[in-house]
Amino acid sequence: MKFSKFFVFLLVLLVIAGVIYYFTTPTSGEIKLTGIVTGNEVIASPQVTGRLMKLNVDEGSVVTKGELIGELDPAELEAARNAAADNTRTLEARLNQSENTRTLDDSQTAAALRQAEANVTVARSQLVQAQATLSLDEITYKRDEGLFQKGDMAAQDRDNAYSAYQVAQANVKALEDQVHVAEAQVAVAQANRKQVSVQESDMAATRAEIAQASAQRDQAQTQLSYTKVFAPLDGIVSVRVARQGEVVQAGAPIVTILDVDHLWVQADVEETYIDQITYGQKFTVQMPSGDRVEGTVYFKGVENDFATQRDVSRTKRDIKTFEIKVSIPNPDRKFFAGMTAFVLLPAPPGEHSRFHF
Repeated sequence: MKFSKFFVFLLVLLVIAGVIYYFTTPTSGEIKLTGIVTGNEVIASPQVTGRLMKLNVDEGSVVTKGELIGELDPAELEAARNAAADNTRTLEARLNQSENTRTLDDSQTAAALRQAEANVTVARSQLVQAQATLSLDEITYKRDEGLFQKGDMAAQDRDNAYSAYQVAQANVKALEDQVHVAEAQVAVAQANRKQVSVQESDMAATRAEIAQASAQRDQAQTQLSYTKVFAPLDGIVSVRVARQGEVVQAGAPIVTILDVDHLWVQADVEETYIDQITYGQKFTVQMPSGDRVEGTVYFKGVENDFATQRDVSRTKRDIKTFEIKVSIPNPDRKFFAGMTAFVLLPAPPGEHSRFHF
């Protein structure tokens, strides 16, 4: 019985040793680099704050770019958009009425100003004629008064000349008053014309309010479109952060999507071998299951990483490494980020590889 247990224990040790040897000791002529499979992870999040009304995916769901994965409650933003739209229509109606009023006032005040200016012209013309008549009547009266004083003219004729002179004076005075009235009417008409400018200023302010209300409406409409969250790329949902019914903040993650179609293996290479690796170079990549695929180098670090082997004896320098990234195909989507992978480098001639990462 004890011998059987010992035999089983020894067999288990041999199996473990064999597995360790398999994964740490490369075949002849190869250097085995231990790396990790990595892929792009994208967080899907809303651009506005709201209650998550619908969540159409779960962890493990396969999504395609542009697919609707979640939707926020749009009621609040719809109300804001409708209020802004109503405000815009109200302001547009007020502007239309103001434009009609301004057009009418502009026509009326312009006509009134032209009429007042014409009245001033007529009154001044009549005043000039009356002043000329007054001057002539004054000369006639003074002449007749002289003749009367000499006894060469009858008193009645002198009185008639004096009456005509007084009438001319009264007429000039009346026309002067009429000119003043006409000039006052011009001033009133000009003041009324200024009201048109005030109306135009009010209309400009209304147009600015319309532009602001329209901008608010458009902003609400744009934000309303943000209530729908779409998948940013093809992939698989790796993490579900939010749950349906929760209130999520703008920019807060809802789910994380992993791009499993574009994976790469990230590994460290000793500086001894880094200069042998070139962009576009093909390497065999071995997965933990034993599957092998061909990968392509698309990144080679330009700065060294931390030393992987420290020289505690101080008799030689530390071994430093450089990072490389090798893209691998994944048509069947059987490889995932986080898996261990081994990049097999051809060993330099005459060297049996020994790599420990």
